[in-house]
Order: sequence, then C-alpha cells, then structure tokens
Amino acid sequence: MIKDEEPKQEPAAVSLTKAAPDARNRKQIAIRLAVGGAIAGIAAAALLIWAPWVDRTPFTAYKLGLSAPENSTPGSTPNSCVGNASSGSETVVYSEDGTWLAAGHAEMEGEVLGPEFGDWSGYCMILTRIENVPGGHGTYVLQWAGGTRYEDTEEHLRLSLEEGKEQVKRDKMPTG
Repeated sequence: MIKDEEPKQEPAAVSLTKAAPDARNRKQIAIRLAVGGAIAGIAAAALLIWAPWVDRTPFTAYKLGLSAPENSTPGSTPNSCVGNASSGSETVVYSEDGTWLAAGHAEMEGEVLGPEFGDWSGYCMILTRIENVPGGHGTYVLQWAGGTRYEDTEEHLRLSLEEGKEQVKRDKMPTG
C-alpha cells in the first residue's frame, strides 16, 4: 500500500434478482385491484341502468280501431261513423310488470274508410289518443275496454297518426 492512500473497501454485495414484494405490498395490490374492479363494475351497471341511448321522453300513442260496417252507424257528418262497440271505450297502457302507465278513450265518432284503404274500405276507423305514455319500456301491455291484455312495441305505439293510417292501407283483412 502506498503511504497516503486510504485503504480500499470492498463493495457491498449486489443481488441481481428482484426482491419479492413482502406480504404488506401484496395486500395493498390486491386491495387496489379489488377497488378498481368494483368501481368498473358499478360504472358498467350504472350505464346499463341509465341507458342513455333509450328514448325515455313521454309520447302520444295513436291506436286505430276498425269496426265493420254492420257494427257501425252513421255519424253526425258525411263520411263519419260511430263504432257501436268501440266509441268511447278506454284503452289502458301497462308496463310488462303490470304497472299502470297511461290511458285514453276512443273518440265518439270516427271516419268511414274510402277505397284507398283496400280491404278495409267501408269500415269505421275510430281513433284512440293516449297521451303521456312514458318512453323507454320497449314493450307495453295494452287492454281495450277491460278485455284481454295484449303486447305492443314502443316502435309501433310511437307511429304518428298518418303512419298508422298508412299501415292500415297496407294491411290485409285476416281470413278464416
């Protein structure tokens, strides 16, 4: 050794393997993963429940009832009619679980359909306007005049009055 030099120290031992996390670090990682997963699950559930793509605005449903000429009488004006069974009858709209949503009454007088309505020419068409039907249910259950309940789609119930009349023009009379 040279005189004015300080003694050299051996370098500390260096490990080339990564130290395994201790139990405390593993627990923190597990907690963070669990919290992150819970937050993601809640966010996904909220999005599905909220379903921003669903139109939930209330709408007016137009139901068109058809009464055969033999079941109708002339109305108060030319080409008007009174459907003896349907005029004034109530139509109730329910959710699929049976919750009452809205109701409307058929008008007292309707119109006698002309030749442009094909098979339905001469029939008495009575309009039922059901206002403030809550949107977003997809499928609804309707009941006319306290009779049998039946399902109808929101898409069909949202048709305008003119679209409904056009559909009647295209429909064929059932046979049998």
